[in-house]
Amino acid sequence: MSKKKTILVLSILVLMSIGLMSLSLSNKTPKTNSADPMEGIVVDGTITEAEWEGCDWKVGFYLDIDDVGNPPDTDGNNYLYLGEDLTNLYVGLDLCSDKTGGTTGEWISVWLNTNNRSFSDYLPWESYYNDGVESLVYDVERDQEWDFISNTIGGASMRVNDDSEYNALYGNIDGNVTHIDNLNGVFMNITAEQVGGYYVSRVEFIVDTFKWLSELFNEIFIEHIKWINFQIYTQANTTISEHQLYLAYSDGSVDSSDSDQVRNLSTTTSLEVVQFDYNIGNLSVDNKMKFVLYANDTSPFMTQIDSLHLTYYINQTNNVATVTYPYTSINNYEIEWSFGPSTNNASSHRMYEIRIPKSELEHYDPNEALGIQVGGYGTMSFPGKMYWVFSTTDINLLPYLSNRYLYYDMGGCEAPPSSPGIPGYNLYLLLSFIGFASIVLIKRKYKNLN
Repeated sequence: MSKKKTILVLSILVLMSIGLMSLSLSNKTPKTNSADPMEGIVVDGTITEAEWEGCDWKVGFYLDIDDVGNPPDTDGNNYLYLGEDLTNLYVGLDLCSDKTGGTTGEWISVWLNTNNRSFSDYLPWESYYNDGVESLVYDVERDQEWDFISNTIGGASMRVNDDSEYNALYGNIDGNVTHIDNLNGVFMNITAEQVGGYYVSRVEFIVDTFKWLSELFNEIFIEHIKWINFQIYTQANTTISEHQLYLAYSDGSVDSSDSDQVRNLSTTTSLEVVQFDYNIGNLSVDNKMKFVLYANDTSPFMTQIDSLHLTYYINQTNNVATVTYPYTSINNYEIEWSFGPSTNNASSHRMYEIRIPKSELEHYDPNEALGIQVGGYGTMSFPGKMYWVFSTTDINLLPYLSNRYLYYDMGGCEAPPSSPGIPGYNLYLLLSFIGFASIVLIKRKYKNLN
């Protein structure tokens, strides 16, 4: 073959490959297992084999349930479906064992580990929320997300957090927070200093209530503090004229003339306790409580604090089964349920279908294994329990343990690569035209050279 013919053939092949590449980019990218993305899913709560034919996984799991205490529920095989299209994850539950049609007390939960996070305690699990860990806890009876916070109030005893939270504006402090932790006769001493013709002590406390919360989901719980019970034991080394506690307003200002904000403390050598409820409206916008201990007399003196005890009262969580923190992080979803027959079981039973946009699942990687636990209640439950669960164990539902999740390879369904703004077919025609024009120019060039 002559040199110019070789160049001509190579040019044609290159241009054809470019055109074919543009055409391939216009097609949907299939899953790595050669299956197309799921199509035609209608989230109506009714599971059919035709609708779920393109799913990645259909997993059967046997449940030994309380069929004696809750007839007509029966032991048997149930089914978890997992599938996806380019933008959504789909979860189906065909609960053949749940043959009770009512929704009284019913709930359902799906817990996801989207990028193989590892955790074995509440704190790391909570820290991964919206960062590899997701959840949907749904109150079927009320047709809404499960209420995370309940109306039940609980109290927790606290103290001043550390020595940085108080400061003597007048007087000198001898002692630290350890001396006011307990009622044990070990005192924090405040010696007054002379100011004009009086001896005065003034100590300002600014206590960060957020630091008290050992609970998870602190940002939520801090909003549900109801009140703070204040208990302080004080005395003086001699009888003095005035010894008071001033509560600051939410803006941090103190008004000693406002009787609602002032509490009288011991002015004698007798240890006395003052106890009252601190109104949550006194907290600053950053959830700090400010109060001032003030004393004065015409002679030198020292006041003493034996114990400063603070108890905050807060709404607790609305526990669900063995889950202490039934938090829902997925807020954009579709869920529907039905009661009827399916391909897996001809008798009427409960079914669920759930659609979750992948945009809700941070770090979701369809090429990696998806971790999942599911559980719920609706008369169907384990014997002697108020729940059922499908995970690596059928004992309890513990979403804060990554080893309780079941992991399934989702096969790699992803959105297609972005292509130029010209549709694939038109782009192919354009490149083909450019290729034809290039051939003409190449032939003309070599004709002129010859």
